[in-house]
Amino acid sequence: MDLRQIGIPFEKKFIQFSDDDIKRITSTYHQRQVTTLSGLDEAPASSYENIAEFCYSATLDEISKKDYSLVPSKYIEFINRDVNINFKEKMNALTSEFAELMQAEEQSKRELLSVFKALGYEIDL
Repeated sequence: MDLRQIGIPFEKKFIQFSDDDIKRITSTYHQRQVTTLSGLDEAPASSYENIAEFCYSATLDEISKKDYSLVPSKYIEFINRDVNINFKEKMNALTSEFAELMQAEEQSKRELLSVFKALGYEIDL
């Protein structure tokens, strides 16, 4: 399993899972265990399935070909979300959003300077 796309990041290094995230993770794990223990070559429709960017059930042959590495990124499919991005449109949207943020910052600065001036502590920039 690769859990990097699940949960809410906090404190740079950590991810917090919601109750729903934990249920999804444990359910997937247990479905995989049942499939493995039953000795099924192919899982029934109601059982485990590989999910892009979340989980993959590698065969022993696949693992041996990758020098027995269990790093999830070697097996789990990742979706390239950049394929259908129109760069010019995206940059125009980002430029517009950035301009709005800069204007809001400038307005906040003027308001803050006005408050300090009203209190008798004018700030010269």
